[in-house]
This record gives sequence, structure tokens and C-alpha cells, in this order.
Amino acid sequence: MAVFDFEIPEDATRIRVQDPNGKILWRKIKEIKDTDVPDFNDKGAPVFMKGAPGKPSLKEEVAKASTPAEAKKVLKKEYMKKDGVASTVNSNLDSSDVLDSVIKGLAEETASLAYEREEAEKRGESTSQISLRRVNALRAVGDVWLKKRDLLSSKSLDLESKAFQVVFGHIAETFRKACDEAGVRPEMSETIFANFAKFVDDEDWIREAKSKMEKI
Repeated sequence: MAVFDFEIPEDATRIRVQDPNGKILWRKIKEIKDTDVPDFNDKGAPVFMKGAPGKPSLKEEVAKASTPAEAKKVLKKEYMKKDGVASTVNSNLDSSDVLDSVIKGLAEETASLAYEREEAEKRGESTSQISLRRVNALRAVGDVWLKKRDLLSSKSLDLESKAFQVVFGHIAETFRKACDEAGVRPEMSETIFANFAKFVDDEDWIREAKSKMEKI
């Protein structure tokens, strides 16, 4: 490692140097080369980096903010990244997890309102407005839950739909080909499919299939 005529701070992880080709780069302290020349700032002092390179920490971003309003904006932006609903929406807007996050968020708000109401009661203050807000929040939880239930039911398999009939017909045709390739005699294959058709056309078979799907 090259030896410079200045002291390197103990918490410094990198130093800005110029390599033999004139390229300015950040060199790890332990990897400084004899050919490296320190790159000085406007005040003639070497430039060091503390910590790992990359995005500044939240504390550093807040410290760099020019006004309290800018600092608050940085903190708000960071908080929103951690918000359950926002992060779920940003990661996958079409996911059913969005509704789960919404329900969770609303439930947290209702719990917070319940706490506020109890504290207001202890202070002898009116709680009517808090109660009204909590009722609205509870109603919102119920509405979102119903929407999720409707969404889940709409995704269930419709045995009577044309799409299912087409897919089921394709499966049956594939099974017939499998019988042919397995060497099943044509008359035996016809008997098998005649019995198969009788089973699937029975109302009890359809009822049993729907019952099994509801248990998934």
C-alpha cells in the first residue's frame, strides 16, 4: 500500500485518487497502490469516504436538506416506502395481496381510533366524533373484506362455462389418445368413455366436484 504524507482517518473506508491513466476513482484504503496519487479538494485536502459507497443514509439526506420542509419531505418519502399498502401496490398492483394490505391498514386505523376514544374518555372529553370515525373505518373494513370474498368467488372454476367444457373436452380427447397408444382395444375404449360420460353428466358428480372446490 502506498504511503502518503498525511494521516488517514481511522473511520475512512476509501480515498479519492488518480490512477496512472489520469482516471479519478475511489480506492479502498487497504487497496491503495503505489501508483495512486491523492485527489485533493478545493481546499487542498485529501478526500475520504466514510462507510460503504452508494445511496446516502436517511440521516445524511435529512442533514443535507436545505429547509425543514425539504427534510420533512425526505422523511415522509422514506416512511411511505415502508407502508404496507403502498409497498404492496408498488410491487404488484394486480395482486390480491393489495386487498389484504388495505384490510390490515384499515384494521390498524380502527384500533388507533379505539385507543384515542379511551384516552378521550379518561380526560372527560367528548368521544362522539372519534366514535363516528371508527364506525366509518369499521364499515370500510367490512366493505373491503366483502370485495375480497367476491374476488375469490369469481376466481372459482365454473363447471358449466363454455371455457371449462372446451378444456374438459381437450382433456378427455388426450385421455382417449393415451388409451390408443397404450393398446386399448377400440371397443374397450368406447365402453370406458361411455361410462365416463355417464358419470360426469350426473348431477351428483357435478355437486361433489363443486363441494371439493369449495374446500380448497
